[in-house]
Amino acid sequence: MMMDRNRNDERRKRTVIQPEKKRKGMFGRQKTEGIMKKGRNHVFACGDTLLGGFVLFLSVFLVSPLCAAELLSLEDAIAEALVRNQDIQVAKGEEKISSNNVNIGNAGLLPKVDLVGSVNYQDNEEPSVSGLTEFTSTGATLQANYTLFDGFGNIYTFRKLKSAGRLGRYQARNDIEQVILQVSEAYYKLADAAEQVAVAKEALAISGERLKRARLRSEYGQANTLEVLSASVDANADSVAWKDALLGMENANRTLNLLLNRPIDASYRVKKEVSFDRSMTKEQILRSAKLSFSAYLVARESVKQAEYDLGITRSDFFPELGMQAGYGFSNTLEGFEPGTDDLSGSFSAALTLNFNLFNGFQSSIRSQNARIELQNRKLVEQKTLSELEKQVADTWQEYMNRLDVLEFQKKNIETAELNFRRSKELYVIGQLTTTTFREAQLNLINARKSIASAAYDAKILELKLKRFAGTLIREEGIVGDDRE
Repeated sequence: MMMDRNRNDERRKRTVIQPEKKRKGMFGRQKTEGIMKKGRNHVFACGDTLLGGFVLFLSVFLVSPLCAAELLSLEDAIAEALVRNQDIQVAKGEEKISSNNVNIGNAGLLPKVDLVGSVNYQDNEEPSVSGLTEFTSTGATLQANYTLFDGFGNIYTFRKLKSAGRLGRYQARNDIEQVILQVSEAYYKLADAAEQVAVAKEALAISGERLKRARLRSEYGQANTLEVLSASVDANADSVAWKDALLGMENANRTLNLLLNRPIDASYRVKKEVSFDRSMTKEQILRSAKLSFSAYLVARESVKQAEYDLGITRSDFFPELGMQAGYGFSNTLEGFEPGTDDLSGSFSAALTLNFNLFNGFQSSIRSQNARIELQNRKLVEQKTLSELEKQVADTWQEYMNRLDVLEFQKKNIETAELNFRRSKELYVIGQLTTTTFREAQLNLINARKSIASAAYDAKILELKLKRFAGTLIREEGIVGDDRE
């Protein structure tokens, strides 16, 4: 009996010991898997650390200088462009040339005065009227010539010169307005690029936080490797998007520097806020455009130029009446002896009449060509007016559409922000998949990018409308100046 009892006790001990060995083996496998998981997590942690270091590097070396740069407003940028932009300086120079040409002297309305001096030596075989065979004549004469009448050609020429002066101002203004519009577009493109950088930076921060959270959840066994890899891929994609946004901002910055004639790598901050002029109407803009839009004024002034050219060609069919007057001193001495001793004065005056009877039909051909040119200029003016009406209508419709889109974008971003906050709350507590959370994040990113672009696009269209109305820049004596 005692021996059987001892055997039974040994069996119980072996029965108890064997499960302990089995559990110990299972614990060994779990420990090995834990070490492998920690190794994988260590790899993801290193990737997260590298990503964080990369973000920190870009923040310090690319964003910090921009934050410390000067603040440049659109008004300051335009004022600087008016002073420093090369195209504007050239336009102002061309305007000065046109203004300088407006002078009655260029139209032949002033007399021509000449001082003429001469020394004439002659050695004749036969005596001259003075009885001398060898003598020297010395003289000095002050002469004046003036056209009294040339068929009103000089009057039309002066009118054409004044028209050319106005045409030069309109062309200069058109060039200056074009540069100002380019500066404004570059300014708002830089503001848009800065906004895209801010959105991309925020998206990268969210992706970095998501990657960190996925790594922690993976360490505690609450997430698999696929979730960590997905978060890492999205974080890398957002890093690329941020670098592209930074590149776009730097390119926009250089474009504005070129227009402002600044050092190409100069950096500054721009104002991101925009406001709109709600007082404009389509009819008011079109009315003002017909009176003040520089491109249309150029076409209208070209018609006047052609009219004056026609008047100039018609003057060829009239006689030309001129007057000459002179007063001079002269003497004649025997032999070769130029000198100013014993000078005698004399006065002369004359009227000249010149009437062309035939010049090979040149005057007729010039007149016919001038009439054709006038008709062509009128057709160009009509076409320019039609194009202006179309451009105003197209720009106005696009402007109103952009304002409507902007209002929709404001509502859309409110919904996107609410959806993202709710999705983030559910994602944190594990009730939302990474795919759905990423979709909510992308919707928010796209909404913020779209609302910024919509606002700046609408503002640029508003500036184009102001250019049509002639209110983009104002200069005294230019807007609606039709004086002759």
